[in-house]
Amino acid sequence: MTKQISNLLACAVYVGFVVAGSVNAGLAAERVNYSGKYLAQGRKTASGGKIDSTLEVVQTEDSIEITRMEYGSKTTNQYPLNGSEGDYKSPSGVPGKCKAQLKDKYLVLESVVTTRPQPNGPPVRIHTKERWQFSSDSKTLTVKSDVDFPDAPRDVSSIEGGSVSGTQKYARVENP
Repeated sequence: MTKQISNLLACAVYVGFVVAGSVNAGLAAERVNYSGKYLAQGRKTASGGKIDSTLEVVQTEDSIEITRMEYGSKTTNQYPLNGSEGDYKSPSGVPGKCKAQLKDKYLVLESVVTTRPQPNGPPVRIHTKERWQFSSDSKTLTVKSDVDFPDAPRDVSSIEGGSVSGTQKYARVENP
């Protein structure tokens, strides 16, 4: 009887490991890969001309590298995917910190830079959070951006809008 219970327990443990391994393998298979080249859709200048804006993305297990090309200026940042912070440079050249996180079907990118809008004024942090999501066919990337100013006084924040939000769609033009 004891040998039967031992065999039953061993079988249950084995089945548990197989099920747990299958779930982990399924989760790894569902991980979205954002690697590719993207072209902004529908962006225009004040005079009606088209803005040439591209993203080039290289995703690895540990990080996601994003090269943004806008108005002839190129900026490359590497966002760690392990929860740590990486070095960041804004399109205008201001240094800061960044990180990334894969959440379900989204990629969340965060960056913080500190700038001094007025030469004698206090420093102000600018926090940018982007949420990336693919269309069901993975041909369109939607980037929702939120920018806030954590150090700004409430009265100034309300004048500035407190936060600035926007959404930009990109067409995937190259897939690795």
